[in-house]
Amino acid sequence: MSVSSVSSSSILSSLAAATAQTSTSSSSSSSSSSSTSSASGLGENDFLKLLVTQLSNQDPLNPMDDQSFVAQLAQFSSLEQLTNINSGISKLNTTTAQQQMFNASSLIGKEVIAAGNSVVKSGTSVGTAYYTLPSAASDVTLTITNSSGSTVRTVDLGAQSTGQSKYQWDGTDGNGTTEADGTYTFSVSATGTNGSSLSVTTASTGIVSGVNSSSGTNTITTTDGRTVNFTDVQGVVSAPTSS
Repeated sequence: MSVSSVSSSSILSSLAAATAQTSTSSSSSSSSSSSTSSASGLGENDFLKLLVTQLSNQDPLNPMDDQSFVAQLAQFSSLEQLTNINSGISKLNTTTAQQQMFNASSLIGKEVIAAGNSVVKSGTSVGTAYYTLPSAASDVTLTITNSSGSTVRTVDLGAQSTGQSKYQWDGTDGNGTTEADGTYTFSVSATGTNGSSLSVTTASTGIVSGVNSSSGTNTITTTDGRTVNFTDVQGVVSAPTSS
């Protein structure tokens, strides 16, 4: 009766590589596909079963080399550590997302500065428009439009330095007539000192009306209809006075 020799080192190495690839794919996929990948992938139990099977079926005239056996045990230990690390990172991500959600809920009802280009007018209270220049500008112009897209007011802000600045609109048009309450949009154009156009980023204040969580991402909604990632909130300001 002949006993076939099993190339254990190459098989276990291939198994370790396949398991590591499965772990990486699981981390970067969605929750549903992650569950599927974990169920179909090769884990540490499969690794151990294969090792035992190889020991049971080795050629008694040519047994497994002790150095090869020790190397495979080291591979198994490394695989187990990688699996535990991956599991720990997943738990940490879940805990962090939950903590962030709790922190975001404390902003409900408060006025925050967040990425966006809209301001809400309610009586004499008007949101503040913020803009950030990447470099010094020789001329900055801010334009305010209503919900119909019509220009309400154009303001020449002149030369501005690098960094964030703000503009507090008083709620009137160019003729001093008070505009109706509602949500207005603003845009900022700037010309650099060398005559070229600058890329301007904008933000504005808004009152937080809700907090949402989807696919591990926490967002806040504001009364002017914006949805902003919690990490994009730039600051909290004092609540506006009502008319």
